[in-house]
Amino acid sequence: MAFRFLLLAGLAFIAVGTAFAQTSGLPPLPKIGIEGEDNRTRVDSKTWPWIAIGRINREVGGHCTGTLIAPDKVLTAAHCLYNRDDGRWTVPFEVHFVTGYDRGSFAAHARAKSFTHDPEYDPKRATNVQQMARDWAIITLDQPLKVKPVPLASGSKPEIFAAQGKAGVNAAGYNGDWSEILMIHSGCRLLGMLAERPLMIHDCDTTFGASGGPLLRIDGDKAEIVGVLSGVLQLKNKSERGAAVPVWVFRSSVPR
Repeated sequence: MAFRFLLLAGLAFIAVGTAFAQTSGLPPLPKIGIEGEDNRTRVDSKTWPWIAIGRINREVGGHCTGTLIAPDKVLTAAHCLYNRDDGRWTVPFEVHFVTGYDRGSFAAHARAKSFTHDPEYDPKRATNVQQMARDWAIITLDQPLKVKPVPLASGSKPEIFAAQGKAGVNAAGYNGDWSEILMIHSGCRLLGMLAERPLMIHDCDTTFGASGGPLLRIDGDKAEIVGVLSGVLQLKNKSERGAAVPVWVFRSSVPR
């Protein structure tokens, strides 16, 4: 299978400092990651689990998506924390997390205190398959937030794939074309694993800015994270499929 990777970070498209992004007047973003009909819909960011998902804003510019997995821990993609323009990791204090964000309002805010990521992750080779499989990060915040976190799924690979059942999974993110509103694709599917590396392949609609967003399994009033959105696979026939780092890759590395 021939393909190339396209990262979903909104870093090259939306300039965000300590103020929040304004999209008026900007040219429309390409719908990379949207195959056929756009199935994304808006959700109420004041309700759980959506209130636990927020924007990661960098003072140096750009945004991604993150999910609160503990009162002071946020799951995202590692490439969101690297500055490609000057070739350095973002200083944690320059990173803000606003959970439950919707057009300037939010449930809670904190700055980053530190980052945890795969020590072998090389951000300079971020579109390499080997690095995509390591593209996860945990942000430790400078204070706990009073928002109910979303737990990580505890099942094995076969259990997680089997558990999606007929309902499928849900991909959530602050996509670049709707950067002020949390959008989800509900009922999309985990299609399998990349043969070369531990990467989930899915058919959820996501585009720039959704990097770091969660793949969620929702069952009634319960929700759990089964993966973290990283990029898009563009196949030789020009069709596209999403890629996500599965939860079992980083689950044991989450700081206690």
